[in-house]
Amino acid sequence: MTDTGSAGGGPAARRGLSTAREVLRVLAFLIEHPEGVRADEVAAVVQKSTSTAYYLLVSLCEEGFAVHEPGGLYRASASADSLAPDIDEDPGPSEAVSARAVEALFARTRKRSYFGMVRAGAIEIAVVRGRQGVALMPGLGTQIRGNAHALAMGKVVLARLSDVALKRYVGRGLPRYTDSTIVDPDALRVELDDVRRRGFAVDREEAQPDFCCVAAPAVDARGRMTGILGLSVTVRAFDREQAELAAAVQEIAGRAMARPLGDRPT
Repeated sequence: MTDTGSAGGGPAARRGLSTAREVLRVLAFLIEHPEGVRADEVAAVVQKSTSTAYYLLVSLCEEGFAVHEPGGLYRASASADSLAPDIDEDPGPSEAVSARAVEALFARTRKRSYFGMVRAGAIEIAVVRGRQGVALMPGLGTQIRGNAHALAMGKVVLARLSDVALKRYVGRGLPRYTDSTIVDPDALRVELDDVRRRGFAVDREEAQPDFCCVAAPAVDARGRMTGILGLSVTVRAFDREQAELAAAVQEIAGRAMARPLGDRPT
């Protein structure tokens, strides 16, 4: 007796696979359009009837990957975003390597220094060194997530996103923290172009008053970003020493992934 519904490719299996593909296409479409979409737009994407589009959208809502909002719009949920990380995550450098990078930056600049890694959709501050020994970015905690556009370390990551991922981040809104925060999407894109061109990012009182940062990516031999090295200073120090601080951050971030800092070549 033949099992037409088995995984061997019978009609039921083919129908199930086709539906799964359609659901994934709809989910991808939702993620690409954080402003929300209508059922008729989804129907055009999957080339099915509007009733089929409603069925696919309701399925995603029931599983928690989409939300149905007033006005007939459907949006991807936070759970859906977690399935499509904004940037490729990497195990990153060892704790010893990142700690040495931070120690080297602090020793050279005498400024509070940080090493961050992309984990679970956020930038986690893994190592910090400063005169006071407080393991926090002042007033900001140990994670950078929705405030990435206001911090140099966040801009380093945003500058490496795909167009779709950046659009998703911008679509969630750009909160204002100070009068200097970049809240216009076009202005942010210009800023990120500058980050890519220069190879480092800065922020000047964009997250909080009298708080400025400089940061650069730590990139491995295959071109993958394995972390972000940065430092924070006052406005006075930033305006006086920006060029020297940027050079130090870039140089030490580059050396960090070339070989463990402090190790001598044999």
